[in-house]
Amino acid sequence: MRRLLASSCCLLALNAHAGGSASEFGSAFYTGLSISVVQVRVANEAGKGFFGSGVVVAENEVVTNCHVTRQGVRIEVAKGALVFPVFGQKVDMANDLCLLRTSPMPLRTVALRDAASVRPGEKSFYYGYSGGIEAFFAPGRVATLHPHDGSAVFETSSGFALGGSGGGLFDADGRLIGITTFLASGHSGGYFAMPADLIHRLRKQPESDIAPISGLALWERPDAEQPWFLRVARLGALSRWQSAADLALAWTRAEPDNADAWHQAGVALLRDQRPVEANEALQRARTLSPDHPDVLFHQALALARSGSTEAAREARDRLALTDAELLGKLDQALDCSAYC
Repeated sequence: MRRLLASSCCLLALNAHAGGSASEFGSAFYTGLSISVVQVRVANEAGKGFFGSGVVVAENEVVTNCHVTRQGVRIEVAKGALVFPVFGQKVDMANDLCLLRTSPMPLRTVALRDAASVRPGEKSFYYGYSGGIEAFFAPGRVATLHPHDGSAVFETSSGFALGGSGGGLFDADGRLIGITTFLASGHSGGYFAMPADLIHRLRKQPESDIAPISGLALWERPDAEQPWFLRVARLGALSRWQSAADLALAWTRAEPDNADAWHQAGVALLRDQRPVEANEALQRARTLSPDHPDVLFHQALALARSGSTEAAREARDRLALTDAELLGKLDQALDCSAYC
């Protein structure tokens, strides 16, 4: 797993993240996820070892992050005492996804779910080898989706750490929605997963032998070459809220129909103590993405701070219908007695 560089990127909406409870999901659910998650072991030319996680997505086929395998001259995947060599890989370095072809594995394959069908606020579950020794499980929620390359990068509160890159982000039905890839600095709650539906396109790429990979992933590139959402987030991580707002507003002008652009602009404006302008941006986001929990959360904050108590209550009531856990954070932030 690699962390965002340059003081890292905590996305503007991170304060709204809330983790889900796993109490309603039994051991059979966790076991079902674990059967399809493997450890990826990599050795470079000097014999140094690296490790990450991977998910079995078809017969003898494992998806992981390319930054896990990029130095490899030998790769294998392991499940407990079972070890399976890797004979080739298909590479999408820009999106940090590599598809490994293994020897026959008696492991279950997962179902893939398209990003377009996932909604903010849904429960999410991480399973992977954070720490590098034992598989680790973390429940949470999908905070938001950042449109990217015909799909969307997931931002989630399902946490992972070193060794977790290439792990699975699953929905409540055990379907794979994303591959956990990078996180915000300071473990502030922002964890990012590349969409699983990009695997369909990756399968059409030619296979290469196991050898070091060149190139940079989208989140490793120089700032000017990164997606808008990461560029705005990086300024937010530095508490440069005016600059973040200016950049996000430029983003809205470039992509006026992108709800994510308006959402991030609204949050930056709110953090820059401009609640009236923030509400205007968040209302645009809400029009484009109705009942998005994080948008409602930040709009209620903006309205309350600009003195629009009745409108803040309306946004709060809408949030109550979509995300009860996030509602609790809102009431705590504002003191519920002020408007509810």
